[in-house]
Amino acid sequence: MLGDMLRAERERQNLTIKDIEKGTSIRALYIECIENGDYSQLPGEVYTKGFIRNYANFLKMDADAIVKRFTEENHPEQAAAQAAKEAEQAAEEEAPQKAKVAPAFSTGKDFHQRVESSHKRQNFFLVAVILLVVAAGAFFLLSDSDSPTTAKPAKTATTTAKAPQEKTEKPQQQAAPAKKAEGVEVVAKTTGSCWTQVKADGKVVYEGTLEKGKIETWKGKESVVITAGNAGAIAFNVNGKDLGKAGDIGEVTEKTFTPEGEKSADSKKDSKK
Repeated sequence: MLGDMLRAERERQNLTIKDIEKGTSIRALYIECIENGDYSQLPGEVYTKGFIRNYANFLKMDADAIVKRFTEENHPEQAAAQAAKEAEQAAEEEAPQKAKVAPAFSTGKDFHQRVESSHKRQNFFLVAVILLVVAAGAFFLLSDSDSPTTAKPAKTATTTAKAPQEKTEKPQQQAAPAKKAEGVEVVAKTTGSCWTQVKADGKVVYEGTLEKGKIETWKGKESVVITAGNAGAIAFNVNGKDLGKAGDIGEVTEKTFTPEGEKSADSKKDSKK
């Protein structure tokens, strides 16, 4: 069992439950429940996964594998669905690599066609250059014949002087009031590994581990609720406003964002009442 693996590794490192409590800020009661497989005493499954991940990281174990083991033991059908989804994503990533173009000049006929196409392009460019030279010569000849007149430069100066006025007036006429942003858009950026669950308008749209340096965007019409298992390693930007990190390293937090901004913990308690 998962709890037996964690207990065995803790004892192998000569650590007590108090040592784990001090190093992870997880209550000793919760640590004992995890090792005994009694998850009913813990505050909820989201927090349980966060505690297990922090416990495994403290012991320098593979946290992702430990959390996956928890899911397999308690929700085998969910683990099977996740495995199928990962297999489907892997197949989609491999598909573009298989659809590569055949090597150039694979046959003699292909080589001949490419050579003819290259010659046609060279001839086209040569004709274009000749026409450009002829046009340039005609331009210089015409400009030399018109050189005695002095009235034309004054006209061009007048037209260039009016042009800036027209450009400055147009933006004022076309200006329109900016539209208010609809819904809520949350951009998350990680500075370390962080287990994350995201709910958009009450529906789970993501659950997994975001590795260091990841940038993800989630949108909702009414709300986006994010639970982070390592709050100090993830920062949020909501509708263009930078809200900074979600909390401290190792802390499990839940953030609720609406079109008006972040919804405080006090307002959530009032709404529940």
